Amino acid sequence: MSDVNNTLDAVQIAAHGMAMDLADVLVRGHLKEHPSLIAFRLGVVTGAVDQVRTAVKAELASGRWPRLAADPAAEHERDRAAFAGHHCDCPYCPHAL
Repeated sequence: MSDVNNTLDAVQIAAHGMAMDLADVLVRGHLKEHPSLIAFRLGVVTGAVDQVRTAVKAELASGRWPRLAADPAAEHERDRAAFAGHHCDCPYCPHAL
């Protein structure tokens, strides 16, 4: 289980860093950190995305899932709103920055 935990920790910190990198680009118009550091984070996140995308394709192709009644975009918006309303002083939380 420690391999799984280590992988999840690596993806979590890379995804958090990537969100901050995106904020830098959107707000400042440029990166705040060295592009090589950001490229490494992107590789970690991209690897995770590719792995999950492969599982999604296989699951959808299996036919074992019923048609989704809820709108995925609406579900995502509810999750985003709940997160936006979250307040935390944890140094790992974007809301604490």
